[in-house]
Amino acid sequence: MKQQDIKTEEQFMGQNIFLSISTSMVFLLLSVNSVIKQDIDGLLTVGMGVLFYIVIIAIYITKAGFPLKMYFQYAYKDEFLNTIDTSAYKHSIFALVFCLLGVFYKSDAIASEVSHAAMAVFYLGIMLLAYGTSLFWQSRD
Repeated sequence: MKQQDIKTEEQFMGQNIFLSISTSMVFLLLSVNSVIKQDIDGLLTVGMGVLFYIVIIAIYITKAGFPLKMYFQYAYKDEFLNTIDTSAYKHSIFALVFCLLGVFYKSDAIASEVSHAAMAVFYLGIMLLAYGTSLFWQSRD
């Protein structure tokens, strides 16, 4: 594998770290806001913030300079980066399992007005946060 290809994949991994951590923060904010606030003004503000975030991410992805086919690859060509990515997926699954066990254990204490959609967004946020931090922690050399 050429050195330029490795540098490109490292830049792509850095972009994956940024996208997954920022998306997880938006998802966690969205799920917590749906539990805390039940008014329309707060929901409208968060909705506009999420829409603004989606527009910024779309601009970022189109201006990043990576070919579109790179987003649909399932593995990195570099063996070291592929190992980092695989272990990050394992960490995100472990985080989801621990989160599900915690919710199952504390199910009586969780408010009954929490919707299934809010919990799904919360689980997605936890998985993306674990994936992004695992990639960040492992690739910080």
